[in-house]
Amino acid sequence: MIDHGISLQLGVIGGLGPLASADFYFKLTRMTQAFRDNEHVPAVILSVPQLPDRTEAILAGHDGPLPSLKAAVSTLNALGVACIAMPCNTAHHWYEQLAASSQARIIHIADAVVAETHRSLGRGKVTILATQGTLVSGFYRDRMSAAGFELCFPAVTEFQGRVDRAIGLVKGGSIAEAASETERALEIARSAGADTAVLGCTELSVVAASLNPTNGLVVIDSNAALARACLTRLGFAAQDVPRPRPVFSSRKELERFGGSIQH
Repeated sequence: MIDHGISLQLGVIGGLGPLASADFYFKLTRMTQAFRDNEHVPAVILSVPQLPDRTEAILAGHDGPLPSLKAAVSTLNALGVACIAMPCNTAHHWYEQLAASSQARIIHIADAVVAETHRSLGRGKVTILATQGTLVSGFYRDRMSAAGFELCFPAVTEFQGRVDRAIGLVKGGSIAEAASETERALEIARSAGADTAVLGCTELSVVAASLNPTNGLVVIDSNAALARACLTRLGFAAQDVPRPRPVFSSRKELERFGGSIQH
């Protein structure tokens, strides 16, 4: 139980996946304009990796993950947080139901990405690299179109195959291999006419620091966008930071740190 003397401001539904939520908190901390520990955001991360697969549920047409997501929201509300972040794009398929059940404001990751795309001078045609569940859900399509961006989806099946493999590789701890798959997907997107690419899966955010620029393509990191939106919502100053070194560059490095990843 959290001591009543501790005032929490941000609640994070983590574990979806674990490296993605670690990446989000790293970027939130790195982006905060602070010089002392007590100038950072008081936050709690609730890691719930046991949730059913979000994409499988969406493609099968059921709401299997929703009860556990609602329970996580309820737990964070009971701790008194002011706002909630979900560093998992696909989980936002259930955003409306979760927001309706929460006293704390839940920040929508796609709204954060739209704001970040405007801020980063994202231009022209936009491609979304995301799970099939996120794409089927349509919340990126709706929000990006409403904001005036033209969406561009490569027709070749290799594109989504590369994205799916990259996501799976991050979940398995193979960061360097995931970065290679992501770079190839970005090259395909650029060849298809995209000017801006959104890393619309937070597993892909994990490899963002490892990516090499692709012919002038503007790349938007959804985890970084969500971190900035949280800071803005809570009244903390956010700063631009140099591209960081990856948190973990390989499974071997992760294991040296003392961690492990389950599929």
